[in-house]
Amino acid sequence: MTAKYIIFTLFSLVLFLSKPSFALGKLGHQVVCQLAFEHLTPIKQTKITELLKAIPQKHQDLINDYNNQKQGAPITYDNACTWADAIKRLESFRKYNSWHYMNISRKHTEIKATDCDENCLPQAILNHQQVLTQTDNYTSWQQAQALLFLGHWIGDIHQPLHISFADDLGGNKVKLSHLKSKCSNLHWYWDECILYRGKNNKVQWLDLLREKWRQSSQPNWQTEQVWQWADESFQLVTKPSFNYCQLTEQGNCQKPTDKIKLPDNYLTQYQPIMAQRLLQAAQRLSKILEKVL
Repeated sequence: MTAKYIIFTLFSLVLFLSKPSFALGKLGHQVVCQLAFEHLTPIKQTKITELLKAIPQKHQDLINDYNNQKQGAPITYDNACTWADAIKRLESFRKYNSWHYMNISRKHTEIKATDCDENCLPQAILNHQQVLTQTDNYTSWQQAQALLFLGHWIGDIHQPLHISFADDLGGNKVKLSHLKSKCSNLHWYWDECILYRGKNNKVQWLDLLREKWRQSSQPNWQTEQVWQWADESFQLVTKPSFNYCQLTEQGNCQKPTDKIKLPDNYLTQYQPIMAQRLLQAAQRLSKILEKVL
């Protein structure tokens, strides 16, 4: 075993064991991208499969390590959609770290297109969908990166706390006082713990959302929709029942001054909403990919 491989393996292990931050959990991203892929036409699925072949071996290994897959396992789009989290500590990709979310001031009551013009989540979606439309201007690996980023960004923008405030790191500083789950803060809870449905988590979520897919649809892709998606998340997090805000008399959202305890019915109330967000993310990703690939 070479020293280079040992270093890479140790790096991957540290990355895997790190607590989540500003990232919809692996399961959420996998479900969104798997559902979107399943509902694409065969021609578009083939284009994605070909782009996945352009991923360098180093990054294939990183994807497999991050998803607890054996080295050399085939790279699928659902697992590859976690790549944007797996690369966060790589110096050459750190510029993208702020693209996973959008911070706004506490005076905001809605999200508008003028609220961010670069280096934020809605703009990240616009940027990478544009790269996918310009095949003559980018290498296959650059196109593959755009594909992986795009799938990841669509998942992130539908996790409500990715459209939130900087002073509490999108709920990472909103600590939970009870110890009924491993998730010790509100952001982590929405990344992972709200998705828990038993031992066969992924299968259960896919079965549930495949059925719901047939019951709803999304309009064709237009660039202005990213701001609507961001505002949907923002309106969710600022609802009193979400437990992220203490509303002032002016209606502004102030962070809690102490640890919070989620009510007993919180999972019952909000897991169906998270299911809706995952479904919307998958349907919207499918619409974009059908148009840009």
